[in-house]
Amino acid sequence: MQSKIKEAYNRLIAQWMTIVDRPISSDEKQAECMALLREFIDGMASKRMRGANGPLRFHADMLLLEELLRPRLGRDELFHLAIIPGHKLVKEWIDQHLSIKAK
Repeated sequence: MQSKIKEAYNRLIAQWMTIVDRPISSDEKQAECMALLREFIDGMASKRMRGANGPLRFHADMLLLEELLRPRLGRDELFHLAIIPGHKLVKEWIDQHLSIKAK
């Protein structure tokens, strides 16, 4: 499944690049990119909920997504408008759900 997520992630990045290249404001670009990320996550969740151990597998998917989104060396518009806020969104979800499990 990891390779499927990585392939889907690569498609997401391509969609983000298309958005970033459009002549719209930075706020609009970021909003569209985050909407696509939410759709991406919703799709992962719905696929996982159909199978065995769905919540556990979804959590593992989110950990993989967090790793894929981890900011690295890029410093272009895509990095600032999609990668950093996308990583923050996923990391916040993971942190919130790990704190629930720990209680």
